[in-house]
Amino acid sequence: MSESINISLPTYQFSVDAYHRLVEVGILNENDKVELIEGQIIQMTPIKSPHAACVDRLGDLLRILFVKKSIVRSQNPITLGEHSEPEPDLAVVKYKADYYENAHPTPKEIYIAIEISQSTEQYDRTIKIPLYAKHGIPEAWLVNLNKKEIEIYQQPTEKGYSAISIYCLADTLQSKLLKKVLPVKQVIK
Repeated sequence: MSESINISLPTYQFSVDAYHRLVEVGILNENDKVELIEGQIIQMTPIKSPHAACVDRLGDLLRILFVKKSIVRSQNPITLGEHSEPEPDLAVVKYKADYYENAHPTPKEIYIAIEISQSTEQYDRTIKIPLYAKHGIPEAWLVNLNKKEIEIYQQPTEKGYSAISIYCLADTLQSKLLKKVLPVKQVIK
């Protein structure tokens, strides 16, 4: 008869600074597909063609909508507190003339964080979206390629977003942060 033993082993929680030092000393390579989430280094899933196309398409649409008023970053880090540096598929951030050359955007500079899900829906919905809410990012989007829906999360709290809207292909997406409406079928093909 096998006996199950519950053992809690200590783990090391990386800070953003320690995470950056791992790159500086060559333990991590800048090309490694990882992100720092709540102190843990998480390996990212390879990006499939439909996912990449959606990132490019939505990025182009957002750049047109936000021209010269903000920066639309594609798959670049944002710094959320001392222990998280996720890389959302897209982030609409406050305009800065240096394009964040000296530091990644922080929560007060981020308007929208966007995750595009093809094989990471559960991870994005249960880990990344709540992380964005916890740090006060006003709006997060989950573009669900499998269901052909866009979920808009608003009104962040420590426990998550308190307002969620779901848009399907026939809908026109409305966001408090967008001045114009955006047909969902322009984002998801």
